Amino acid sequence: MELQDYKEGDEHLIIELFELVFKQKMSLNQWHWRFRQNPAGKHMIKLMWDGGKLIGHYAVSPVIMMVNGVQTLTAHSLTTMTHPDFGGRGVFKTLSLALYADLENKLGCKAIWGYPNNNSHFGFVKSLGWSNIAVIHTLGMDVNEIKTNTAGTKIAAFETFTNTHAAFIQDKIANDFAVYINRSDDYLNWRFVQKPAVAYKKFEVGQNGLKGLIVTKIYPSIQTNKFDLNIVECYMDDYSNLHNCIDFIMKDYGLDFARVTTWKNLFDKDHLQLEKNGFVPVMPQTYLGARIHATMPISFENYPNWYVAMGDSDVF
Repeated sequence: MELQDYKEGDEHLIIELFELVFKQKMSLNQWHWRFRQNPAGKHMIKLMWDGGKLIGHYAVSPVIMMVNGVQTLTAHSLTTMTHPDFGGRGVFKTLSLALYADLENKLGCKAIWGYPNNNSHFGFVKSLGWSNIAVIHTLGMDVNEIKTNTAGTKIAAFETFTNTHAAFIQDKIANDFAVYINRSDDYLNWRFVQKPAVAYKKFEVGQNGLKGLIVTKIYPSIQTNKFDLNIVECYMDDYSNLHNCIDFIMKDYGLDFARVTTWKNLFDKDHLQLEKNGFVPVMPQTYLGARIHATMPISFENYPNWYVAMGDSDVF
């Protein structure tokens, strides 16, 4: 077995291995979007080969985060995969430690972080020096609980993020949180406009100036022929209009929905606003963890400092 850095053209075999391991397809456009078009930087990928056969892969995606008001290079841990014929031979650990060494020693990356699933969480913590930061609970509400009111709510779809949107989000986050993704307009458009194969809807709320911003996607519900509405980003001046906004968005989709779901840090003051609107903890729960460099401020390790949203995860 031989460890190598990614080189031009390897993406074709990476996509084949992805389909073999995860039993789902990844298009070349999806790969290019994630690993070549990211405004924070290009691919960071290590590969394991057995002759000419790709048997292991680990990739991270660079993310600029604000940590104590300073733009900080971090890496979002993404696809780890080992060919099923080579399991139990240390491929995952070898790839990971080699990639982390380059990130930390050559690129000045202050943390590798992400959302390990139930299969990988143990390995990240036990063997790769990751620390647990939190278990994030999903907040959900049955659509039958949505009750519109007579208050006038102006809400309209939009296509492209501007500096105005980015500034509105920054104003909502910066005063309350020390750790969050830098949601520049370039980042927002890359994440929610340019991403292939996933259609996000984006909505502005407000009559005289921007008063709210909501980004959504849909996911098939466990109920036959119904959907979940995922609120992947939500920033509101006034949560008393939230049910009206959700009702408008569901009608805009023209689909039959079962429930509405979102993420919100328990220590976020808006968590109480969502509770007031009928959101309660539901499954699934999600691990948040990180491998933290010694030079990263200690605030990074403290979950109450984090602003989190579904849009931070590559799953949504």
